[in-house]
Amino acid sequence: MRKFVETWVNDIVPMARMIMEENKALSKRCTVMWNAKHGFEVNEDVYRFIVDFRTMTYTCRSWMLRDILCQHTLCALYDREIDPDDYVSHWYRKETFLKTYQHFIQPIPNMKMWQESTNPCIEPPESKPMPGRPKRCRRKAKDEPRKKHGKLSKKGIKMTCSNCQQTCHNKSGCRNMSSISSERVISVGTFKYISTTNIDIGLSPWIEV
Repeated sequence: MRKFVETWVNDIVPMARMIMEENKALSKRCTVMWNAKHGFEVNEDVYRFIVDFRTMTYTCRSWMLRDILCQHTLCALYDREIDPDDYVSHWYRKETFLKTYQHFIQPIPNMKMWQESTNPCIEPPESKPMPGRPKRCRRKAKDEPRKKHGKLSKKGIKMTCSNCQQTCHNKSGCRNMSSISSERVISVGTFKYISTTNIDIGLSPWIEV
């Protein structure tokens, strides 16, 4: 990482420099008005932002959160002909970056060569019963199907009646239920008695087997 610093063009981190260049392009759409009392008023389309360099407050809050100059602050600095690099935070400077990597990680031996410790082993905490009735089914993931595998869903399939072969209803709601025979067979010796609701008049309900 220390060799990476040698590839930098200037004293600012490349990531911060790239964001500043993007904000410079966005600052072309802004117009600035200087106010001796409130600092700068920067207009961007229908929005207005206040930049005050005395109290270091900015209504867009982008610079305050990331310490990288936003397009409104850049527009105000260019209006006063001030170099924006002078207002870059020290966290994005080369000196701070080098301090982060000034210490090197020392090599360590293999885990099998470590000395055995006499301290007690760390055990997991004991499980405690949670309040409420325990659930029987596990909690499924969002992308996991709710139904079992091998059983297709009937969603999108038209309902068909097995009596009249028409759609949009089933046998229980069919209007032609009068044509369906509800038969009951009773066996007596060699004869069978068939009880039906639509048996023809004049026919004997007893038939010989």
